[in-house]
Amino acid sequence: MNAPVWLGVLSVVGLTVVGLVVLILVMAVRATQGDARTSPYDAPDGPAAPVDSVPAALVAARDRVGRTSGLAWLALVLAVVPAVPVLALAARSAGGVAAWAAPLLVVLAFLSVHAVAEGTWPRPSGTARRAPLVARTVGQVAGSWPRRVLWGWAIGVLAVAVAGAALADRTGRGFVVEHATGTSRATPFPGLPYGVGALVVVLVVLLGTEVVLRQVAARPAVPDVSVADDLDLRRLSARRVVAGAQLALAGVLAALLILAGSAMRTAALHWDGPDVTVARGWSAAGAVLVVAAFAVALTALVVAVVASVGRPSVRRRVPAPAGPVPA
Repeated sequence: MNAPVWLGVLSVVGLTVVGLVVLILVMAVRATQGDARTSPYDAPDGPAAPVDSVPAALVAARDRVGRTSGLAWLALVLAVVPAVPVLALAARSAGGVAAWAAPLLVVLAFLSVHAVAEGTWPRPSGTARRAPLVARTVGQVAGSWPRRVLWGWAIGVLAVAVAGAALADRTGRGFVVEHATGTSRATPFPGLPYGVGALVVVLVVLLGTEVVLRQVAARPAVPDVSVADDLDLRRLSARRVVAGAQLALAGVLAALLILAGSAMRTAALHWDGPDVTVARGWSAAGAVLVVAAFAVALTALVVAVVASVGRPSVRRRVPAPAGPVPA
C-alpha cells in the first residue's frame, strides 16, 4: 500500500478522534446548562421529598442506564473494526507510533456514547417538580474502586514509559545489550517515542473520563425517584463509564509490557557473549513482563465485568415501630 493511501486513512482516523473529543466536550457543556438547580423541595413550605421511589420511574431510569451501557460497549466493539487496519498501517509509518490512534478511537467511541446519553437526560418539567435536586460531586458518584484501578493503570503506563525511555537505545525504538563480541539489538521497544504516544492516550482518556463523570454528577434528578435511589443510579452509571475507560488504559499498559518483554527476549536469543547468565537474566525479565501484560489484561477484563454488573433495587422504607400509646 503506497504512502498517500495509509496517510489518508490515518488522517481520517485522526479527524474522527478530534471530532469525538469535541462531541464529548459539547455534550458536557450542554449537561451543565439549562434551568437553575432549584426545587420546590428546598422551600420550607414546599412538598416533602419522596422517601420511596415510584417503582415504574426507577425501573425506567435503570433501563436507560442499561441501554446506554450496552450502546457504549457496542460502539467500542464497532470501533475496533477500523482500529485493526489502523494498527497495521501505523506499523509502516513513524516507526509504529501512529498506532496509538487506534486505542484512542476505540475508547473515545465508548466515552462519546456515554457523553451523549448523560447530556440528554430529561429535565423535570411542570409547575411542581417531582425530583429532589441535590448537588452531587464526582467523588460521591465515582469514588469507588474501579476509578482507583483506572488511575492505577495510568500510573503503571507512566512507570513503564519512564523505564523504557531509560533502557532504550539512542533511537528510542530499540533495546540493545552489549557483550564481548558485539551487541544484540531488538525492536520495537517502548522508548521515548512510544512512551510519549502512550502518555498522550492516557491523558486524553483520563480527561475524557473525568468530563463524563462530571456529567453524571450534574445531570438532572430523576422524577419520582428518591434521593438515595438517584444516587445509586448515578453510581451505577459512573462505574460503567470507568469500566470501559480502565479497560482501554490496561490495554495500553499491556501493549507496552509486551513490547518491552518481547524485545528483551529477542535480544537474549541473539546473545553471543561468553557469560550466558546475562542473557538468561534478560530473557527471564522479558518473560516476566509478558506474563505481567496478560495478568493486566485479565484483571482489567474482570474489573470491567464486575463494575458493569449490578442494578439498584427499589428501596422500601421500613416503617418505624409504633411507640407506646400514652394513657
